[in-house]
Amino acid sequence: MTTVIDIAIEPLTRDSFAPYGQLIAAGDGAPDYARPTLDVWHLDYASDAPFRIQIMRYSHKPMMFSRLERHLCVTEGRLPLNGAMSVLAVAGATLGAGGDMPDPSTVRAFLLDGSSGLIFKPGVWHSLDCFPLAPPYVDYALLSDVATENEIEAGGSKAPDARTNVVDYAARGLEFHIVDSNNVLSNTPAAG
Repeated sequence: MTTVIDIAIEPLTRDSFAPYGQLIAAGDGAPDYARPTLDVWHLDYASDAPFRIQIMRYSHKPMMFSRLERHLCVTEGRLPLNGAMSVLAVAGATLGAGGDMPDPSTVRAFLLDGSSGLIFKPGVWHSLDCFPLAPPYVDYALLSDVATENEIEAGGSKAPDARTNVVDYAARGLEFHIVDSNNVLSNTPAAG
């Protein structure tokens, strides 16, 4: 028998996402660099392999999942295209062996409203998919690295030195269901 764990959607803010990474958005404070007609805020991005940008298209589907993944060698980033609105689940970073699953009660779901992107800290667990609010799909620019993406596209690796780990809670009889019990979606254009 499968136990379903409901995860309430939360608004995505700098503070709410800080344990998992940072937002890709103009800063609240003074810019890191400025000149007339230009302000620049620096963001943290790191990888031990050449950089890769790719487009990810997530098709609309029910907001249910059982698998989480983490990347150990890159601070993966996602940038919404065309105001893409979706929900993404995350759990805190663990940096041990591949089997160190986060506690299911710590999984959170955030509304990505299309106004900013995000960058994960290394080791932060996240759902394999973003969940679009409306059909047919949403597009994101994914900031990653060649080695990590090649490993994923080749079917991943179970090796201890894998760049990406995937855990499946279905093996424990658990599944996650993202719900809007906080009415976060009530004011979004895609909800209507």
